[in-house]
Amino acid sequence: MNFVSIEDRKYHNQEIDINFDIFRELPISIQFDNLRYYFHVAGIQPNILEPYLDVGKHKKISSKIVIHRTSRYRNHFINYKFLENYENLLFVGTKDEYEDLKRVLSDYDFFSRDIAAYWEKNVEKKKEGYWKYGRSVGKVFSEKGWKQVPCFGSEPPNHTRFRKAANPSFTAGRIKKMEPYIKNLVNELIDTFIDDGKVEFISQFCVPLPMNVIQDRLGFPKEDLPKLKGWSQDTSAGLSQMLNEEEEIACAERLVEFQHYMNKTFEEKKLHPKEDIISDLVNYVDEDGNKLKTEELLSMVSDLNIGGNETTTDSMASGMLMLMQQRDKLDDLLSGKAKFKNFVEEIIRLETPVQSLFRRVRKDVELGDTLIPEGSIIDMRFGSANRDNDQFECPAHMDLKRKNPGKHLAYGTAHHHCIGAPLARQEMRLAFEILLERLKNIQLEPDKNDFLHRRHFALRGLNKLNLTFER
Repeated sequence: MNFVSIEDRKYHNQEIDINFDIFRELPISIQFDNLRYYFHVAGIQPNILEPYLDVGKHKKISSKIVIHRTSRYRNHFINYKFLENYENLLFVGTKDEYEDLKRVLSDYDFFSRDIAAYWEKNVEKKKEGYWKYGRSVGKVFSEKGWKQVPCFGSEPPNHTRFRKAANPSFTAGRIKKMEPYIKNLVNELIDTFIDDGKVEFISQFCVPLPMNVIQDRLGFPKEDLPKLKGWSQDTSAGLSQMLNEEEEIACAERLVEFQHYMNKTFEEKKLHPKEDIISDLVNYVDEDGNKLKTEELLSMVSDLNIGGNETTTDSMASGMLMLMQQRDKLDDLLSGKAKFKNFVEEIIRLETPVQSLFRRVRKDVELGDTLIPEGSIIDMRFGSANRDNDQFECPAHMDLKRKNPGKHLAYGTAHHHCIGAPLARQEMRLAFEILLERLKNIQLEPDKNDFLHRRHFALRGLNKLNLTFER
């Protein structure tokens, strides 16, 4: 997958012609000067546009799009509403918003998370998965490591099998038992900077908290956290759609190292199992007597590694920034007028750390008033659905007394509801309860923040957040 980049400032707030013919096999994105107020104009395979544009009947088809420069602080959400005015753009999660997005997430007869159709042998023309340069990257994995297999990224019945293997590690009882450990870890992290009167909140708190928690649950040694975080970031970069071919290959090379590291851990856990997720998975036997294959274990553990830390890091950072910008909400939490549980849900809904995921259309389907052909790739925009006026009153407003705070789709739904969502919620709730109890008069450090988000197609997260405080 590639992107169109329009970097000249003369295009800001101007009408331009975009020739969709040259993008027949590409998602379209418009980006300004590599800054973080970029947004995605289509984010879908343009063959979805054919019902509107009759691309197949014309050699060249163009459509006018207004390039709207928005604040770099709110880089996605204004544009979701802005794009609703364009009938030529089907933006799932924007045009029909919540209900259509919910259907795409749950109706696996028509929509599959398995982009490359790995498990579907009857699909002739297959995509290359999430990597832009899938063939080159696939060669790296197949020749030096193990091929990438979608497990949590599959659909039933395969998905059911993989979730059955992992579900016992994420029961409500197991997560509840982790509360004392998480509280202790939060306090230990605060102790490392509380005497300084200031903190770079992301690197000193938001990163190490979920990294320590998920690695403890997985069963990796604590001394390997820096390497594991690096591999998590490589996995994230592979989803970013922002790397060139050379960078993607280098990223894949590092992830092959991670595969060999994981496989060594698997062998150790088979011989000496402990109370951790990897021990559970490598020794799992299903009702038919089958064990998980090596490439399946690699896929599942890699997904849990990134899923267990990146989005929680981004959510906590966004939540703290929201409190700094809306001091009345901070006062409500401190006074007990508002519940931390509701605050966590509003962070997740408003900021939506995973802005985008893809689905492949398994057969022709109508979504709203649009016929979408088989084989199309849909980009779901969760941030838009989570601000649907029909579902949430005053959707852009943080309401700590909202009656349906957990109705958002940030963690998915149905069989694709995030397996680690309860753990992430617990981490964030405990973190903010203790942070606001121990740190007084928290403020944004003057002249130290640019509030830019990292450059990523799917994930939304601040680069840094510098704070000052009193004891």
